[in-house]
Parts: sequence; C-alpha cells; structure tokens
Amino acid sequence: MKDKADDRLAGLSTRLLVLFLAMVVVGFVLPSSGIAGPATTSGVHYTQLAKPASPQLLIVPEIKLRAPILPIEIAPNGVLTPPSDVHDVGWWKRSAKPGATSGQTLITGHTVHTGGGVMNQLGDLRPGSLIQIRTPRGTVDYRATKVFVYTKAQVAAHAEELFSQDRKDARLVLVTCTGWTGHDYTSNIIVFADQLGVRAKPGKAA
Repeated sequence: MKDKADDRLAGLSTRLLVLFLAMVVVGFVLPSSGIAGPATTSGVHYTQLAKPASPQLLIVPEIKLRAPILPIEIAPNGVLTPPSDVHDVGWWKRSAKPGATSGQTLITGHTVHTGGGVMNQLGDLRPGSLIQIRTPRGTVDYRATKVFVYTKAQVAAHAEELFSQDRKDARLVLVTCTGWTGHDYTSNIIVFADQLGVRAKPGKAA
C-alpha cells in the first residue's frame, strides 16, 4: 500500500511541472552542434565533446544524487511526464544534448513529500555546486549558477527564459516540485548550471 501511495504522490508532484512545460513546446529552436574552445576552471582543464550525446546518468555529488536518465516526450495531451520510477529522472529529448554549444538541457525528476523522490534534496544545492552528466562519449561537468523557487504563476510568466532552446550558450536546467500543502505542490525548484565540458586527461590540456 505504501508503494502505491508513494507512486500516487510522485505523480502529483509532477502535475505543476507538466502543465507549464506544455505551454512552451511550440516554436522551439533546436540547438546546433559543434566544438567550443577549451575552458579552465579552478585548475581543471576542460575540452568539449566532439559531438553532442544523449545523457545517461545524472550525478550531483553534493546531495548524493545518482540517477539514470531516460528520454521523455510531450504526450498527445500536452503533458511532459517524468519516468514513473521516482528514482529515475527524465530528459526532454527535444531539448539540448550535453555537449551542444547552445540551447538548454532540461532534466526533471520527482519530489515525494514522504521521502524517496530522486530530487527531494535539489533545493540544498548552492551556486558553484558540481553537476555531472554521463554520456556514451564522456562525462560532462556543469557548475550550478542559480538555485531558486518560482510559484506556478512565476514559472508561466518566465517560461521562455526558463526552457527556450533559442539560447546562445549551453545551459543545464534541473526542475522539481516543492511547496507541499497536504494535497498539492505550489512551486518549483529550478537550478541553472553552466556547461564546463569534459575534464581533460593529464598532459592533454590545451
């Protein structure tokens, strides 16, 4: 019975998310691929993937998050639903792939108010936190730049900024629900993270 209750709550946690995502699907510009120049951050040298690759695993060391990434799509009813398993996260497959030089990589996951949701601790991240996405071509590092909460109305008002693919620089966007009232979630936790690239092997830094 508990498993069924948790699944029901997990589904409820995504309703707010899917409603506003459905508002911003039409007219997106898919990101272009390419190779950017090398970057250096805190003594770590980065290179870019030769070609964007589909994400497989989300790793956020600070909150001990390690979750398989499954591709998800908008359903005919206009709903974008994360994977049914609350331990998985979903990558909107019409958003940018890791390694793209533009657009936004959108990943969503469940929050369950009784515990166990993959993104229950997302709000504990701080700017500067390391986020990693494993792909078949390598692991791409990201650095969190902003962690904030928007109400449903604020998300709708800023939908294009939050999720549009018509963006010059590549960015990762993580989204989950928050603000449990006892019967619904009123807000969303949103994390922005800049793409750093793939860590260069010693002796191969540019």
